[in-house]
Amino acid sequence: MSPSQNKVLVVGMDGLRFDRLQAVGAPVLAELMASGAYGTSMLPYGEAGTPRTESPGEVVPKASEPAAGGRVIRSRTDSGPGWSSIATGAWPDKHGVVDNSFTAPQFQKFPDFLSRAKKARPELNTAAFFSWAALAEHGAFGPAVDHRFVLDGYAIGWAEADRQVAAAAERHLSETDPDAVFVYLGDTDEVAHDLGPHCPEYTAALQSQDAYLGRLLDTVRARPSYARERWTVLITTDHGHVDEGGHGGVSEEERTVFVIANRLGERLARRSLAGPRLVDVAPTVLASLGLAVDSAWNLDGAPLGL
Repeated sequence: MSPSQNKVLVVGMDGLRFDRLQAVGAPVLAELMASGAYGTSMLPYGEAGTPRTESPGEVVPKASEPAAGGRVIRSRTDSGPGWSSIATGAWPDKHGVVDNSFTAPQFQKFPDFLSRAKKARPELNTAAFFSWAALAEHGAFGPAVDHRFVLDGYAIGWAEADRQVAAAAERHLSETDPDAVFVYLGDTDEVAHDLGPHCPEYTAALQSQDAYLGRLLDTVRARPSYARERWTVLITTDHGHVDEGGHGGVSEEERTVFVIANRLGERLARRSLAGPRLVDVAPTVLASLGLAVDSAWNLDGAPLGL
């Protein structure tokens, strides 16, 4: 019997507070946690004493003076730094994205995991789907990615953009032979900015994204070649929100993030992940594809022991 084909699906849900995920009910995510592994950690950055980001993509000035002692990562707990850390496996002081302006990114030095996979094995089929266009426009997921589907949530509405992104990703998983796929969904963040993460609208946005995730997984399981494939699924977020909505600072609510890991059809040996960090996602993707992480890359993350 030939070895299984290793494939990876990463789904990012922007501004998703893990405590709200646990509280409101998201059956697909709950099942992935029950049959997989998960954990939370605290972002090692945040800007105290500056205004909070109050809408997706807003650029808020950083504080001017760094703290003293040790490695100090000067960055807001914003989407730009969060998703860039997920994509690259490095923290903001390396990849250069410290707020939503993407002023001085270092994506040539620290490329995203899809681009690294493509460079290591050009035959791999890579794809990325976004409802936040900035991730494509500024190169957080670069032009080496085979297929990029980009919508502007500001222009058509975040709920509608997420719906279209999920549908496009579903078609891609069904009709092509992808090896590594990233899907970004943003309505949870938009709603939290407007109304906070405790409102019924936030619950509805999360449950919609959970349903989209379920359809993606059903599509994977329905692939004619699924029996010969080994799918690793990773779910994560970029930051949290304060109760009234907004982020950028140093509170536990803003800095708490999570990673959920699952191998479809398998029971992971580990049921919990000890402090999984955003920077661990990229090395885990590469390891799941059978690709070695080169120490010369100077990444901050390491593969999660799945």
